[in-house]
Amino acid sequence: MSAFPGSIADFRARLAVDPEAVARAARESAHGPGQELGIYWAVNENLPDAPTGPLAGLPFCVKDNVKVAGLPTTSGTPALRGAVPPRDAELVARLKAAGADFVGKVGLHELGFGTTSNNAMFGPVRNPRDPSRVPGGSSGGSAAAVAAGLVPFAIGNDTGGSMRIPAAFCGVVGMRPTTHRYPGAGANVISPSRDTCGVFAHTVVDVALVDGVITGESELPSFSLSELRLGVPRRDFFDKLEPAVREAIESALDALRLAGATLIDTDLIATDGRSVHELAEFAAFPMVAYETLHNFEANLKELDAPFNALTISDIAAQVASPDVKAVLEHMIAEPITDEHYAQTLAARELIRQAYANAFERDNLDALVYPLVGFVAPVIGGATVNIEGEELPHFQTSIRNTDPGSTAGQPGISIPVPVAAGAMPVGLGIEGPVNSDRRLLSVSALIEEALARVE
Repeated sequence: MSAFPGSIADFRARLAVDPEAVARAARESAHGPGQELGIYWAVNENLPDAPTGPLAGLPFCVKDNVKVAGLPTTSGTPALRGAVPPRDAELVARLKAAGADFVGKVGLHELGFGTTSNNAMFGPVRNPRDPSRVPGGSSGGSAAAVAAGLVPFAIGNDTGGSMRIPAAFCGVVGMRPTTHRYPGAGANVISPSRDTCGVFAHTVVDVALVDGVITGESELPSFSLSELRLGVPRRDFFDKLEPAVREAIESALDALRLAGATLIDTDLIATDGRSVHELAEFAAFPMVAYETLHNFEANLKELDAPFNALTISDIAAQVASPDVKAVLEHMIAEPITDEHYAQTLAARELIRQAYANAFERDNLDALVYPLVGFVAPVIGGATVNIEGEELPHFQTSIRNTDPGSTAGQPGISIPVPVAAGAMPVGLGIEGPVNSDRRLLSVSALIEEALARVE
């Protein structure tokens, strides 16, 4: 594999020459462009001591709602400023044990409730492709760090699209694994039944390497592109697209056909007649709202005083970002009832069955679709204009990612070819629950085919 700039192979080539120089450069870049772009919020100044293992010496950063001992885990909110956990999150501990060099904590949308990473406490995280634009969210800092070449991989997390939306906006690869496949201990999650950490990198192969270290799963299925059957869910998934996004995705699908893949139009309709989009619109946010109120405070109990005594109301009272404050105040004032929550769980089962039926009925290896209907917008806007229609940024950005994440299945965003100077566009690729390693193989084949048309 060639040393693609910023890839693991590229960093390994540098490490072979001077490991200490790589470690120092990672910290210098965190303080330099990393802070100029609003990416790094805290830097680990300690250099690694002759690391060994499959990730030896590779710098990485962690979203600031995942705990790392010695540095604050703020979740980007004022009430947690200065909250330093006593131990690493289990996922971080595994990466360190594999020799990876932890460089620091990076920015996010406050508390993970948004898709711009325009944080009112720390300031906006900026997109390295165009610093006037958002990097996506809520894992915007993690995606931006990889896109800027500061680290070869980064850790974020995803509730309804927070891995894949930043990947699409920043032009990198971002994977949300099957829910609960990665260890969840040590992440300030908002929805335990939906949240999962994930990996950003420049290539699918790099994501697969880190995924294997986290899970211990080293095998990747081997097959050819001509064997692939890819489902294209045109209903809902191809609505509300900017012309540039539609053109880039359709060109990518044409390239996959020419390369030998079989593409099949498919429907994702539940047994009650509703589409997965309709079901997610009904169930996704109420599920998050209910679980946040019932579970978030548990994430704080291992912290020292006064943080271990905070309530969700205490946190809401200090929230800095107006959009997040409105969300939390609404959650608290009008809490989701147990009955309503039970209905969201029933809707989730319908979504899962709709996906399972499509995979089985059409014998699909994966689904492919436009990850987000628009490219990264300018920082500060609450709406996006698509073909003359003003649409809310948040709801429109999660439109295609929310159904699959509600179902808990794995999903990846990879960049597709775009015109020179154009902002990145992401292709969403999803597979059945627990098909993660197969999905990585499928995505690598798609990535390779698309690279040939650039």
